[in-house]
Amino acid sequence: MVQSSIVVPTTGQKRTNDEEASNTQSPEEVKRPRIQESEAGQKRNKRLFGALLGTLNKFKDETEKNSEVDKKRQAINEKLHEKLERERAQLQESLRERREQKMKLAEEKLEKEKQLWQDKKERSRLQQDELLANFLKTTTQPALYYLPQRLTDSMENKIHYQKEQVLEAKRHFEGENSNDDPLTDNEEEKKENEKAKETEKDTDDSRFSEHESDGEEKETEASKSTIDKVEQEATTKE
Repeated sequence: MVQSSIVVPTTGQKRTNDEEASNTQSPEEVKRPRIQESEAGQKRNKRLFGALLGTLNKFKDETEKNSEVDKKRQAINEKLHEKLERERAQLQESLRERREQKMKLAEEKLEKEKQLWQDKKERSRLQQDELLANFLKTTTQPALYYLPQRLTDSMENKIHYQKEQVLEAKRHFEGENSNDDPLTDNEEEKKENEKAKETEKDTDDSRFSEHESDGEEKETEASKSTIDKVEQEATTKE
């Protein structure tokens, strides 16, 4: 024998309970009664609200003021940064110009020293050619210089021609160097002359100082002698 049971769903019962609760509520919501505050409480609330508004306004003013200060500070920082950039650029430019000037002076000095060395070498060669022009030389290499005891006319003419050639080369060399800077010509001789002048000046100064000292000594001796004479005359009168 099979037993059966019937199960009643609970949703219907719950729905009926919700409908009954909604029907029992009034259509107007129940409002909480307003609390009647005293006059002192109202003043305190107004005072607190005013203080709060004052604090907010003060904070707003401070933020605006700080923003203005920040803007001014930022503008000043930008100006200082631009100024520093300009100064750094000027410094770099001056350093670059100074380096270029030093390099230029070094190159000029090197070129001048090279020219002096070439001139000195050429002078020594001309001096040697001037000495060797008094001799005859062989056509073979290396050349041998000789001077016979008796010279023929052709030999004398050849020696004379050699001397003329050396003198012409020497005049040409001196003419080219005369157009150059005078400081580059015979600098050693000029330095020696300047040193000699300085030594002469020093000796003259020393002599002048010695004469002055001698004159002062003579003056002191003369003054002493006159003082002695005056004292002697005073003693004789007494």
